[in-house]
Amino acid sequence: METESQGKGETILLVEDEEQLLDLLSLLLEESGYQVLTAADGEAAVELFRQHRNEIAVVLSDLGLPKLGGWEAFLQMKSINPNVKAVLASGYFDPELKQEIIKSGAKYFVQKPYQPPAVLMIIRQIIDDAGKEQ
Repeated sequence: METESQGKGETILLVEDEEQLLDLLSLLLEESGYQVLTAADGEAAVELFRQHRNEIAVVLSDLGLPKLGGWEAFLQMKSINPNVKAVLASGYFDPELKQEIIKSGAKYFVQKPYQPPAVLMIIRQIIDDAGKEQ
């Protein structure tokens, strides 16, 4: 069961402004077999995405970020690569805002506080589903 969520060297862009969470998630993902790029705000995330757009399999981003929020960063990444796969995280999703985000093309959400098995499972699911689309 454990291996179903394991990475196979895919690159994850992790965007989280809380340093402890960033470190914990980064460690979790690396120990699970993923390569991890990290950013602490939306602007840095968009710049990293621009530089590594062909390598990044999934973006895992908090919605509440400094400089540029997670949704806005996702929209900019989508303009760079319309096929960007992202998981947006928040402690609370306003239902109306969530509908707007879904309309913009985001499909995957994770509730904070992060639950490691759920995070690993959704990332693996997105990567596996993307492989089937090709």
